[in-house]
Amino acid sequence: MKKLVISGVRIQQLISDDYDFFGKIAVAKDLGDFESATIDHCPKRFDVQSIIAIRFHRNARPNILFRWVPDPNLRRFFDGNYTDFGYLLDPFHQRAWGTESLEVHRLRDIAPDRFEASEYVASYFQGTRMVDEMGFVMGIDADASLHLSLGRNVGGRRIRRSELEQFRLMSKVLAPKLGVIAHQEQTSPDLHDPTLKDRYFAIAQQDGTPISKRESEVAALVVQGHSSRSIGLILSISRQTVKVHRRTLYRKLNISSQSQLFGLLTDKRLI
Repeated sequence: MKKLVISGVRIQQLISDDYDFFGKIAVAKDLGDFESATIDHCPKRFDVQSIIAIRFHRNARPNILFRWVPDPNLRRFFDGNYTDFGYLLDPFHQRAWGTESLEVHRLRDIAPDRFEASEYVASYFQGTRMVDEMGFVMGIDADASLHLSLGRNVGGRRIRRSELEQFRLMSKVLAPKLGVIAHQEQTSPDLHDPTLKDRYFAIAQQDGTPISKRESEVAALVVQGHSSRSIGLILSISRQTVKVHRRTLYRKLNISSQSQLFGLLTDKRLI
């Protein structure tokens, strides 16, 4: 009986805290107000160790609206890599262009089928010490989308579906308000930034070993973490044809592994 009473008290406190939070979001006048309220409430509400708000652009690098990243390792990796190339491999960035409505997901629910075995996860994502992430994406016009991410670090458990559902309900308030504020404080995107497939096409051209457009598409999907089967479904070709393109791609680029393919992307002189 005592546990039920404690549980009830806890639930009432959560409800009270949520109402206070929604009140602060409702009266937020600018991005600073929104950021302050979110950073004050969400880490305690969801036991997360990072919060990042981003405006994605279809053909340009993203604008970081705000970021709360206390962990120095995660902050260093994020600041040093995300807007250079990491966003191109972020499943939330890929998802941002699939809908104009609000979507809320856990990272693992939208990631490619081989994402966790990809070189991106091994050499970049794991370096951030994150173990899980959930967030929303919401299109605001044909070429821009908003993303709010909540991350959980090493030592914590993976995000439960019940927590995702709670965040989904909260996002129905957060996303529209962030959209209004982002519109008021709209900044111009950076200069045009090439897509993954365009980067690989340019890398090959620069090295004097041109690859085909199809091979550049395969390269982009491989480093995103898609299996041959997944790539075949996306490009409407057979798995065997994907393997042929992949072998030809590796031969032309003089590489033999996904790790080396990823390495070409992260070589700053080639970006």
